[in-house]
Amino acid sequence: MIWLTWRQHRKQLLYTLVALAVAAAVLVPTGLSMHHDYVDSGLAACIAAAGTGQTIGQNVGDCGRLANAFSQHYNGLAFVGILFVLFPVFVGIFFGAPLVAQEFERGTHRFVWTQGVSRLRWAVAKFGLIGLVALAIGVLYAWGVGWWAAPLLSQGSGRMNYLSFDIQGVVPVAYTLFAVALGVFLGVYTRKVLPAMGVTVAGFVAVRAVVEWVARKHYLGPESIKLPIASTDQLNSYAGDWIYSNSVISATGKTLIADGQLQCSGGNVTSLMTSGTGGMDVGANPCADAAYQGAYNLQLYQGPDRFWDFQWIESGIFLALAALLIGFAIVRLRRIS
Repeated sequence: MIWLTWRQHRKQLLYTLVALAVAAAVLVPTGLSMHHDYVDSGLAACIAAAGTGQTIGQNVGDCGRLANAFSQHYNGLAFVGILFVLFPVFVGIFFGAPLVAQEFERGTHRFVWTQGVSRLRWAVAKFGLIGLVALAIGVLYAWGVGWWAAPLLSQGSGRMNYLSFDIQGVVPVAYTLFAVALGVFLGVYTRKVLPAMGVTVAGFVAVRAVVEWVARKHYLGPESIKLPIASTDQLNSYAGDWIYSNSVISATGKTLIADGQLQCSGGNVTSLMTSGTGGMDVGANPCADAAYQGAYNLQLYQGPDRFWDFQWIESGIFLALAALLIGFAIVRLRRIS
C-alpha cells in the first residue's frame, strides 16, 4: 500500500519540491540581504538596546528613523511574506483533496478493495504517508519563512501581531496538517476533486479567520500597564507586544482618550497619539486641563514572553481539528457501499 500510494502521488511531490526550490532561490538571497542590512544599519543594536521592558527612557536612539528606513526599503517584500500565509492551503488542495477523491473519480478504489485490502488499512496507509509528507513540508516551510521574515518582524508588534504570528514558530505546521486533513475529509464526502479543492480553500480561510480574529485574543487574559502622562518614560513600542488597546484614564477612572496615548511635560504636550475614533474631544493642550491632572496611560497587551503559549494553544486547536477530520473521513469511507 505504501508503494502504491507513493507511485500515485510522486508527481505531486516532485512538483512541490520544484516549487520549494524556486521559493528558496528567492528567499535565500533576499533573506540574507535583509539580515545583513538589519545588522549593518544599526537597527538590530538599537532594538536590542531598547529591550523588551514595557517602558523605556526618552533617549532610545534613532530606532524610529532606522526602522522606517528599513521598512520602506523592504516594503515590497513584506507583501511577499503575507502570501506565505496561504501556503498551507495550497498543500491541502494539492495533496489532501485529490487523495481519495481522485480514487473515486477513476474507480481505482474498487480494485484495491477487492484485493483483500481492508478499507481501514487502505486509509491508514494513504493518510499516513501523505500526512508525513505534509509534516515535512510544513516544518521546512515554517523554518524557512520564519528565518526569512525575522528582520521584518523584529519591529513594533513583532511576532505576536496578526499575520506575523501565522508564519512563525510551530503554527504553520499545524495549519498545513489541518489543510491536508480538511482536503482529505472533503474529498471523501464529495468524491470529486475540483469541488473538494474549492471547498477546502473556503473552509480553510473561514476557520483560520474565526480562530485568528475571534478566538486567539481570548487564549489568555491581557496584561496591563499604567504610565502617568507626566512620566519622563514612555511605552516601549519595540518590545514586541501584541497591543489590544491604548487609552488615557483620569485619576477618578474616567476615560479621557479612548484610543490613544498622551505624554506631558511642564504642562505642555510632548507626545499625543490618537486614532480620532474614540469619540473624545482632545483639546489643543490637554495637559493644561484640570481633568488630566493625575491621569495615566493604560495599555492592554500580550507580551512577547507569551508567544510560545499562544503558539502551542493554537497548534493544539488545529491539530485536534485535523484529527477529527481524519477520523470522520475514515468512518465515512467504511460506510461507503
